[in-house]
Amino acid sequence: MKISVIGTGYVGIIQAVGLAEFGFEVVGIDIDESKVKALNSGECPLYEEGLEELLKKHVNKNLTFTTSYEPIKDSEVIFLCVGTPQDKDGNADLRFLFSAVEKIKETIDKEDYKVIVIKSTVPVGTNRKVKELLRGYNVDVVSNPEFLREGIAVYDFFNPERIILGFESLDKKKPIEIMKKVYNYFEGKNVPFVITNWETAELIKYASNAFLATKISFINEIAKLADKVGADIKNISYAMGLDPRIGNKFLNAGIGYGGSCFPKDVKALIKQFENNNIEPILIKATDRVNEEQIKWFFEKIKNYYGNLNGKTFAILGLAFKPNTDDLRESRAIKLIDMVLDSGAIVKGFDYVEKARENTTNMYKLNKSKAFYGYNLYVLDDLYETVKDVDGIIITVEYDFNKEDWEKIANLVKEKVVFDGRNVLDVKKIKKLGFKYYGVGR
Repeated sequence: MKISVIGTGYVGIIQAVGLAEFGFEVVGIDIDESKVKALNSGECPLYEEGLEELLKKHVNKNLTFTTSYEPIKDSEVIFLCVGTPQDKDGNADLRFLFSAVEKIKETIDKEDYKVIVIKSTVPVGTNRKVKELLRGYNVDVVSNPEFLREGIAVYDFFNPERIILGFESLDKKKPIEIMKKVYNYFEGKNVPFVITNWETAELIKYASNAFLATKISFINEIAKLADKVGADIKNISYAMGLDPRIGNKFLNAGIGYGGSCFPKDVKALIKQFENNNIEPILIKATDRVNEEQIKWFFEKIKNYYGNLNGKTFAILGLAFKPNTDDLRESRAIKLIDMVLDSGAIVKGFDYVEKARENTTNMYKLNKSKAFYGYNLYVLDDLYETVKDVDGIIITVEYDFNKEDWEKIANLVKEKVVFDGRNVLDVKKIKKLGFKYYGVGR
């Protein structure tokens, strides 16, 4: 079976490489000529463990990349993996998706049967709109939302918790059979398939992300109270997680969620409620708590020093989560901006080299932040980062306990740690003379 994947961003490139690993003949399509050239050379434009190795294994064999839509003529299945960013009103911006659909209409013959699969995260009703745009064409449209976790996305592709497939009608067997053929590997691994209609599949994606975001905001709000009354949020989370009805996932208090999915999807879901004349009380609260959490943590830092002007801080972690180079909605970047705005100097570090490169490039390219250049340093060595600083701020959930904290204690100007992810061994840190400030502990 020949398959085309339109869009080689985060989701698209993993989908293309994963399907190639299954043995399909795959073509990835993107409008970015430089990206296509790099991919055909085996160079991965983003960091994800194991991805580049798989790319090099299949590229120019059963996997190629192009800027042309011509390959879709020979493809039985066409995956749409284009970006759906948030627009200025909070809605999902579907321009790229509809543009790709128009390109498909211009390229394929009306009589040739195709299955068009929307993997992009889209509001309820989008699959129905795409089918309407393709009226008169011999196509079936399938909703197949993705659930990849950045940092372990390659693992997630090959080990999904479920496969969601939404169809116009469950009475029409052909598209269902084709999609099961595409994902036959997962049937062999007894992965649950949820076969449903378009609207249900679309809403499953938003509901899943919003629920996880709500768990994060809930524990962060409890952490504020724990901070006030002298309770330990780590023990609270642990005890709560022992209840199987609650579970221990996404109960780590910190400085809030970020990334390309949760912030965008929560806001887009809010708009979908409002567009249907429903007040989204809980989802709005989830979003508000997350927006306030980073401000609350920054106030902790300001309250300790009084005035940050002229102080130097080591910020450990730059991306929105560990083992990725993705800076989208990164709490670390938001905190860096706050600290710099207060007149302080920032020395930033992340274990992922590409995250460091992306941070440097982001501040160089953003003219509104150009004045930060003299006060922001992105370093390749953690110990150089903490040298002579007035405080250490942890913003990403890496295991920093593996570092030599006795050495760090001798490098810093002042022994103060603000642990925005509650990752450090507090007893060990305090024993070395550090003052420790976490989130709810």
